[in-house]
Amino acid sequence: MLVSNGLTVGLQIAMVPTLIWAWGATLYGEWLILYTIPGYLTLSDFGIIATANNRIDAQCARGQFGAANRTYFNSVLLLAGLLAAIAASAVAVGATLGEQFTALFVTLTPMDVAVVAAVLFADSMVLLVFNHHSALYRTLGRFNWTVNWQAVGRVVPIIALIVVALSGADIFIAALVMLGFRCVLLGAMAIDLWGRIKWLRRDWMRSSRLETVRLVRGALGFMTLPLSNMLYLHVTTLIVAAVSSPIAVAAFATLRTFTRMIPQIVSISGRARWSEIAQAEARGEHDAVRAMRSLVLRHTLGLSALAVAGYLTFGEVFYGLWTGGNLPFDRLLFWAFLANAVAIALYTALEVFLLSVNRVGKYATVFLILTVTQLVAGWLLIPHFGLTIFPILGALAGVLISGYLITDSLLRRSGEVKRGSHD
Repeated sequence: MLVSNGLTVGLQIAMVPTLIWAWGATLYGEWLILYTIPGYLTLSDFGIIATANNRIDAQCARGQFGAANRTYFNSVLLLAGLLAAIAASAVAVGATLGEQFTALFVTLTPMDVAVVAAVLFADSMVLLVFNHHSALYRTLGRFNWTVNWQAVGRVVPIIALIVVALSGADIFIAALVMLGFRCVLLGAMAIDLWGRIKWLRRDWMRSSRLETVRLVRGALGFMTLPLSNMLYLHVTTLIVAAVSSPIAVAAFATLRTFTRMIPQIVSISGRARWSEIAQAEARGEHDAVRAMRSLVLRHTLGLSALAVAGYLTFGEVFYGLWTGGNLPFDRLLFWAFLANAVAIALYTALEVFLLSVNRVGKYATVFLILTVTQLVAGWLLIPHFGLTIFPILGALAGVLISGYLITDSLLRRSGEVKRGSHD
């Protein structure tokens, strides 16, 4: 898992200077504006995927393979409906706000913006389907296969995009090549899954209203988390674009990407145990879950401290080499993003203990409230503090979210002790 995530992070490091060199800083900044929403869709699961695969994990752990098949089939139906809704929403937003959105671009024409956005949205929807099915390897006790397939699904298409960009292709062709590679990989994984997972049987596949209702209820909480993150990332990017320039957008987004490698690597200690936690909870092994939580917290804090020391020592020099000096380095903004990244790493590692067992409703509500609060406060305070206000508020929100997760685990442990004493 560390190698797979390391490849993803390494590709992000290579992508920035390569695309700046191939397209120029201004066009790269416009690419980031276009890629914000579909790019985040590729990192989310919109609730249906996480809810379904948590249920499938638990059902397989109990030997309920027919129920697992039913859950899978209903989740595919729901995912198809979600993709149709995303496509319809994208068309509606483009028809109503397209003129205002295209006004943010200097190099790309309105037609360029429309066709590239359409390809990127299609790519994000293919990756949603890819991620859903890659999680089925968890039922074989092969969580590392899930992670490896997801890494391949991200890395290979982006490598193809970089190669064609370096060869002189424009943004549209590069995005189209990325989509094509993604579709090929999805087909290859589907063939492999059908041969390995024996409980995927056509004659067991049945739609179930009750199962659909269960998935929707669980998905609502899960859906709030990626929507909150997507809202925050896209709105902050649009605010930066509205008050500055494409180069400022590129600098802001690049610094954010640079520092967010910390949560991507550090949170592995929690994410790697997702399937293990779900199965332990299904079997009622609460002591094992508490031991894993303690270990994850220690690993997260230790790795975060090491990462911060490395960033403070080498960060500015590496950033200059990384961007080729084409983007400005704001030291105060960098420090704020660094604090924000550490806070994100902490709650990302801890939230898996709620997400893996579909216990997400209250947490998602807290997350959404804090996200909206950050955006409103940032918009009001940006004239006084500049762009730095966003990562500062993000760090504060991250601390509050982590505190909520720790408090929730303590309260649940107290409840388990009380129930044990009554028994």
